[in-house]
Amino acid sequence: MTLRSPAGSGISCGGRFKYIASEVPLSYESLTKALTDAIDQEAKEHDNKFVTNEREVTNVAKDYDFDALMIKFEQEVGELMNKDQTYYAPRITQIIEKYLGKGKKVAQASRDQAELIYLIISEIEDELINK
Repeated sequence: MTLRSPAGSGISCGGRFKYIASEVPLSYESLTKALTDAIDQEAKEHDNKFVTNEREVTNVAKDYDFDALMIKFEQEVGELMNKDQTYYAPRITQIIEKYLGKGKKVAQASRDQAELIYLIISEIEDELINK
C-alpha cells in the first residue's frame, strides 16, 4: 500500500504524518504499525510535548447571530445573482440543499438552524466568491 508517493512516481498520495513509511504491505497490522512508528518518531522530535494520552476536547458551542447571517446571505447571493444568475443559481441551490435538504430555502430556516446558514455562507464564499 502506498501511503506517500515519491516525486515523479505518477501516484498522488500523502498524509499528515511526517514520518510515515512510503509503502507498507497491504494489511491492517502493517498500517497500524506504520502509523504508530510515525507518531512515535514525531513524539521524539518534539520531546513528547504534543503527544499525550489525554483527550483534547474542542467541542465548544458557538453562538451564531441568525439575523446577521441572513443579511449576509442575502447580500452575497444578491451580488452573485446580479453577476450571472444562470451560472450561480444552480450552484447556490446545490449548496443550500446540501445543508437544509432538497427543496428547502434559506428563507424557511429557523433560528435553530443558524449554524447551517453559517456553513452555507462559508461554502458559497469558498466555492463561488473566493475561487
